[in-house]
Amino acid sequence: MASSTNDVRSLRVCAKALRANREAIESELFGESGRDSENRFQDSADQLRQRVRDNLDLLIRHFEGREDFGVLYAGQRNYELTNLQKTRAENLEACRLSVERDGDIYRRYLAQHVTHDELEAFESEYRRLTRGLVNDAVRHVRTLFIGDCIMSEILSFVVGPIADEGISIEPFPINPRDMGQLDKILSGLATKQFDVIFFSPFSHNRLAEVKALIKSGARFSSRANIQKLIDSIIHQTRWLLDELSRRFECPIFVHNAAFVARATSVPKAAVRLLLSYRARHMAADRINQWLADYVAAANSMTFQHFFVIDETELVRKFGRCALGQFLSTSKYLHSVVLSQRLAREYRVRIAAVGHLMDKKLVVCDPDNTLWEGISEKGPVVHYKDRQISLKRLKDRSGVVLSLASKDEPENMHSEGGVLTSADFVAPQMNWNQNSNSIDNIKNTLNLQTKHMVLLDDRPDQRARVRALFPDLLILDPRDPETWELIDLWSAMTFGSDVDRTRMYKEKALRDALTENQTDDGAGSETLKKLGLVISINEAKRSSDLKRVTELINRTNQWNLCGTRTTFDQVREWHDSSETTILLAHVADRFGDMGTVCIAVVTPHDDRVEIPVFVLSCRAFGYGVESAMLAEIVRRFEATHLGKPIIGYYRSTTQNHPCRNMYVDHGFILQDGAFRWNGSPSLPDVPWAKILLPV
Repeated sequence: MASSTNDVRSLRVCAKALRANREAIESELFGESGRDSENRFQDSADQLRQRVRDNLDLLIRHFEGREDFGVLYAGQRNYELTNLQKTRAENLEACRLSVERDGDIYRRYLAQHVTHDELEAFESEYRRLTRGLVNDAVRHVRTLFIGDCIMSEILSFVVGPIADEGISIEPFPINPRDMGQLDKILSGLATKQFDVIFFSPFSHNRLAEVKALIKSGARFSSRANIQKLIDSIIHQTRWLLDELSRRFECPIFVHNAAFVARATSVPKAAVRLLLSYRARHMAADRINQWLADYVAAANSMTFQHFFVIDETELVRKFGRCALGQFLSTSKYLHSVVLSQRLAREYRVRIAAVGHLMDKKLVVCDPDNTLWEGISEKGPVVHYKDRQISLKRLKDRSGVVLSLASKDEPENMHSEGGVLTSADFVAPQMNWNQNSNSIDNIKNTLNLQTKHMVLLDDRPDQRARVRALFPDLLILDPRDPETWELIDLWSAMTFGSDVDRTRMYKEKALRDALTENQTDDGAGSETLKKLGLVISINEAKRSSDLKRVTELINRTNQWNLCGTRTTFDQVREWHDSSETTILLAHVADRFGDMGTVCIAVVTPHDDRVEIPVFVLSCRAFGYGVESAMLAEIVRRFEATHLGKPIIGYYRSTTQNHPCRNMYVDHGFILQDGAFRWNGSPSLPDVPWAKILLPV
């Protein structure tokens, strides 16, 4: 809202002028709305006029001092103007045109009734309020929202604040009550890739059974009838969760059941809650236990897929009666405090998905981040909760930690803390600028800054680094939301079986041994000192399939066709008798590199194809690709005599290191593919022990 007393006074004057002229303004807004293509709801004239009236009322109440109504105004306009059938660019242009058109109408009327300074205050606040509608986002998070009217209420509170963070979403929920219709919609969406899904299964109007449980008459229902209602709710919810799990592999956030009753006042809410207490209590206990068990079982079978948004925690924090109070009531917008509180939960989760899911490294300036105080000045007090969050991120999600500090290495305080020097890779504790230290870390670990996060408490340092590395995500460790984001990131990526911290340190030891390696026999002798063991087997366990999915999707440089996949597709490959997934596991005297190479092989009547071939960058130069190609030939040449083995290379912006792989191994380029017909012999890997299945 406006920052000065004069601005606040000016905006109240503008609100009074808008209210005095609302009929004329409403008519003009309605006329413009009817002539353009924004009416995607196919509203009648009366319905469209009501939407215009509601939005104008939200804007006026914002200028009267209600910040939450301004958020609702921006969100509702975005919701009305966004169409999933249009491109992001088309939707952005529609929003820009609407904001400009509406603003022109407001200004024209205000110019006749307020001073120049008051009009300037309106202009500044209107631009601030609608900037999320007109500014192109830095990141787009592909979102799917499922739920009744509470979802549109939540979105009205979400889209403005999330746009201010440089993120755009599709603010368009789906909510058929009929399972058949919903199945048809989900089938149509199956080809779409989503980054995150939100599902509110127990909203007050989504299911008739939920409505029956929270109405006053529920106090007369028998225990058996209440149990039947609960059975039906669980049955329908299980079906939809199963469908979402089967069709989509992004994080799925599902609300549990708080059964907040809506009312226009606290006393009315209290009466409704009292009359429905017995049924609500029975339903909430059973449904929430079932949901917790379902989520735990589903995640254990695949990966961290489902996450619960705990409405019951909001009840404990804010009170059930308070959450059920209406903030606004109209035909198309009837927001309650619960939807406003849930919007905050959505915003932080969307921000975590949009900003963090592709990150691989967190760099900390430790002073006032890992501990309170400045280490060079003496003892410090550890922020153990922060260190626990980072330790969990490192150990459970495979994210690498590093340090950038203008300090001496001996001032790395470990005693009494959770993190030790062993938890950090390529630490830069010296008297260089942090920007130089970040550059050194980037080069040492061969990571792009767009895959890095910096935690630094000093605004001047953050500004300096941001100017040099604009694609580096920089977070303030003093902001509690920073640690909430990190904990969400850790939860959504939990289960990585790759200890990248250990692997980076082992790689440094290997590099030190092989830094003088050449392509002659001396190089081979150097590699022999590593004691390399390359084991090649078929993917078998569910953990293998998870690693296959992860490695394919995270590999850019040695990804022959730039392949991306899903867990479900990998499972289809695994279950198919026509497809083989081969894994190469590498270890040496310094440690276990894990699964570093994957090839998918599919025989056909006239050929054997290799549609997918990826190799982790940490295994470059060790001949793993040669061992894998030799195993493919060994396996399939014997069973498919005379059929050529076909490999493919499709150029991407990053996979040039592998462009000559097939040619270097004797494959011949023919008709856009690489063919191996049995000669010459594939290159040997004499410095490694190759272990193959019997």
